[in-house]
Amino acid sequence: MPLPPPALRLLPVLLGSALLAACATAPKAPREGFATARTLETVRDEPHARIARFLDAEAVLAARSISPPRFLVAEGAAGDGIEPRQAVLVANRAARDLCTALAPYYRITDDAPDLVLELHVTAIEPTSPGAAGVSELIGVFVPGPFRLPAGLGGFAADGVARRGGEDLLVLRWAEGANPVTEGARVSRIGDAYQLAGDFADDFADALRDPLGRGGEPRPRLDAAAIEAHRALCFARYGRANPAGQGASILLPLAPEAIDPGPP
Repeated sequence: MPLPPPALRLLPVLLGSALLAACATAPKAPREGFATARTLETVRDEPHARIARFLDAEAVLAARSISPPRFLVAEGAAGDGIEPRQAVLVANRAARDLCTALAPYYRITDDAPDLVLELHVTAIEPTSPGAAGVSELIGVFVPGPFRLPAGLGGFAADGVARRGGEDLLVLRWAEGANPVTEGARVSRIGDAYQLAGDFADDFADALRDPLGRGGEPRPRLDAAAIEAHRALCFARYGRANPAGQGASILLPLAPEAIDPGPP
C-alpha cells in the first residue's frame, strides 16, 4: 500500500534524523601528537567527537604575529590504503585553512613570531570510495542531502601555539564523519580532508577570539596586510582549484582532483 502524502513528507525528516545519529566513531590516535605539561579541559566527549583544550587567553590575546603553521603526519596515523601523499594532502589542508583564517588578524612571519604554530595529524581513518559513490548515486533520487551511514572516515590531530617553548594553546581533536555535514567524496581521504578543515576552524577560533563570545574580538588588519598574508599562505601550502571546489558541491570529486597540495 502506498504511503499517504503526509508520511511521504515526513520521510526525509526521519531519514535525516537517522543519518545524524549514524556518525562514525571518533578515531583513536595510535599516540598523542604532543607531550604537554598543561592540563587539558574537555570540550566535547561524545562517541563521534572528542575535543580537549588548554588556552591561556590573555597571553594569546597579547600576541601579534604567528609563524606559518608547521605540520607533521605522525607515524602510523594513516589508515589502511591511504598513501603518504594523500596523508600530506590532508595535513596540508589543515595548515592552509588555519593560515588563511588567521591572515586577517596576525602578521604571519618566519622571523621571530610571537607564536609558533604546529600541527600533528595523529589519525586519518579511511573513507570507503565505493560507499561514497553509491551514496551519490542514490542521492540523485532521494530529496535533500543523503549519504549512506557506512564506510565513513575520521580525522584526529593535535595543534599547539607556543611562545618561547611555552604552550599557550593546545588542542587535541578527533572526530568521525557525519553523513549529513560531510558530503560523499570518492576517495579514501574524502572525509578526513573535510574534517581537517573543521579542525583548522576550531584552532583558528581559539586564536582569533581567545576570550570567547563575551570578550572583545581581535581587530582586523588593513586590507593590504591581509592580502599579503593570504598570498604567503597560498605560496606555502598551494591552493585548491576554485572551479573544482565549486563542482565538488554537486559532484563527489576526490580531494586529489581539486587540490594539488603544497608546491
